[in-house]
Amino acid sequence: MKTTRKAWVSASLWTLLIIGGGEGTAAPAGGPVIGERPPEFVLTDLDGRPHRLSEYLGRPVLLTFHSVRCPISRAYTERLRTLGNDYGTPHSLQVLAINASANESDEEVRTGMKEAGLPFPVLRDRAGRMADQYGVARTPHVFLLDGRGYLRYQGRIDNSHQPRSVTRSDLREALDEVLAGRPGRIPETVAMGCPIVRSVEAPPIVGLAQGAKGTPTEAREKAIPPVRLLKPEGYAPLLRQSAGSVVVVNFWATWCGPCVAEFPELVRLDRELRERGVRFIGISADDPEDLQSKVIPFLRHQQASYPNFIQQVNDPQEMIDVVRKDWPGTLPATFVYDPNGRMVYTRLGIFDREDLRREIEKVLPK
Repeated sequence: MKTTRKAWVSASLWTLLIIGGGEGTAAPAGGPVIGERPPEFVLTDLDGRPHRLSEYLGRPVLLTFHSVRCPISRAYTERLRTLGNDYGTPHSLQVLAINASANESDEEVRTGMKEAGLPFPVLRDRAGRMADQYGVARTPHVFLLDGRGYLRYQGRIDNSHQPRSVTRSDLREALDEVLAGRPGRIPETVAMGCPIVRSVEAPPIVGLAQGAKGTPTEAREKAIPPVRLLKPEGYAPLLRQSAGSVVVVNFWATWCGPCVAEFPELVRLDRELRERGVRFIGISADDPEDLQSKVIPFLRHQQASYPNFIQQVNDPQEMIDVVRKDWPGTLPATFVYDPNGRMVYTRLGIFDREDLRREIEKVLPK
């Protein structure tokens, strides 16, 4: 990958994984290469009119994979509308919104786009074939083509779905470079957002507990360890505090469906293994402003008794860089460290309980 600059969202940072987990969200690999023409496609819009990518040759084209359910996609609607206005008429930019979410009906998409005030054609990729060809795993994910149809930028729109936290407008800068005929300084970034739902049928999730049944409401509301903010520079010291122990770090978010689905199993494993010297740590990608309204209520409901933090970053890439540079920011993400502080296991996406426990057992002192 050329001159790649990774970063994520979710929200606040990550790539979130879809709201209301359980649907199939397998992430594709690969995709078009910067400097080459991406695959041709023919998709129909919500009125049944076909759109062929090649018909837009002669003008810059912005393809934006969008979801009307994804809160990160929705957070970008105003910026997309503004960008379309700023570059549409004066520079002939053609914006095409693509919806590949199997769990969103045409009517839901039509209503959502209308409410968002996005005037772009919405193309349906119902089978997810284009998303697969383009290597798209989450929304929003954008592709910018120049007037000759060559890909000049792909990835995120900017570095934060919260407008007040934006310090780098990657897409806008790429547009300016394309229009000026200059090569892109940063042609690729990592898109952060909600994973695309590729199947409305819930696949079996091996080894996941559904949480304790029959637990009194009072117990669910019991106190939890204080939730503190964690800056990237605090990650290594946090691990050093547990030197000599096996440490399991789980990155999650309340808006991430798969994160929510696997969370009860983390709570269960913590209770089973803490006396054997295993320390669990949770790091949330939720916005710090959602601490009282979302994060703490969720942790109380889950009866999470291990420490949890909310990451505090200006750019998601800052946390990615201190954890693992080749991590694309996918959520959920689980990392296991041995007693010497070495990362010995990584799982991106929902983990299997027995697999995770087996990896932990491998590095537990005998």
